[in-house]
Amino acid sequence: MPVKAVLLDFYGTLAEMPSVGPSWDAVLAEAGYTLTEGARRRYWQDGIDGSEHDEHSRSRDHYVAWQRARTSELLAACGVPAGDHDALIDVMHGRLHGRPITAYDEALPVLRERRDRGVSLAICSNWDWDLLEAVDRAGLDGTVDVVVSSAWVGARKPHPRIYAHTLDLVGVAPDDVLFVGDTWACDVEGPRAAGLRTMYLRRPHFGVDHTAPDDPGAHTDVHQAGDLTRLLDLV
Repeated sequence: MPVKAVLLDFYGTLAEMPSVGPSWDAVLAEAGYTLTEGARRRYWQDGIDGSEHDEHSRSRDHYVAWQRARTSELLAACGVPAGDHDALIDVMHGRLHGRPITAYDEALPVLRERRDRGVSLAICSNWDWDLLEAVDRAGLDGTVDVVVSSAWVGARKPHPRIYAHTLDLVGVAPDDVLFVGDTWACDVEGPRAAGLRTMYLRRPHFGVDHTAPDDPGAHTDVHQAGDLTRLLDLV
């Protein structure tokens, strides 16, 4: 069955920050603190993916306040006094948002070729409120028909709401759609549960995907790829 639309994850699929720059570990170390493994796990792996957060998605101000509150909890877990939180958060978030984002070499030509063939394209990403700005900074503005951030929807992949919302905007039935992404839980399991076909794109230089099964290649109903050029064969 031909694919009428392709939904793509953003980071690790279309673009990345090639120059990571000073990490949050380094910022805390400069201030005399250590980012503990327990605090790190709670911040990045505390079950936030797959969750709903409508109360924090009412506006950009609400969402940024939530981000800052979560970071404040991380700092408290690392022993940082409450009075020092705001200044450290400003530095940590400022460095993150100041880093350049670069599209992968094949991203732009592949997206253009798919659109030339009449395939609808959408970005569906677990990102913050400023996804459009990130897409623009990566040089991909105007290359897709729809952009959806979890921050706007109030639900993060693999929650079914974000896929349903993106499909509604694209206007294509689930079985006519291919979802492409680099995180198994968010970009394979979630889309499959929503009735989409999937392509697991895992770039060689990325680390282990802890959400993936031991042998992703054993799942023959999931296309496997090392970059976006595989889309030229599938769509």
